[in-house]
Amino acid sequence: MKIILAATACLFALAGCAGTPTLLKPQATTVAASGAYYCWKNKLNDDGSNLVCNWESSPRDACESNAVVSLAKSNVSGTPQSSRHCENGQWLVTVTSRGG
Repeated sequence: MKIILAATACLFALAGCAGTPTLLKPQATTVAASGAYYCWKNKLNDDGSNLVCNWESSPRDACESNAVVSLAKSNVSGTPQSSRHCENGQWLVTVTSRGG
């Protein structure tokens, strides 16, 4: 997952240097490690078989993240639940991954 996030960060950096808006497609996460994942509540998108958001494995990282990551619903226990409040004003939701 960190590789996907690093690649997404590089794409954002390159897009900023180009000076023209670039639409990034969500990066699929084929295998998420088991445990909790957090994302901004207002970025959460139910995309059929995936939950698309700025998923991160820690609340702190999620508060600072602008990544676009898909988690397969088949790897998630239950539905996203309200979680915490970030210092930047964003509310987080959390899901629990069953792992791959």
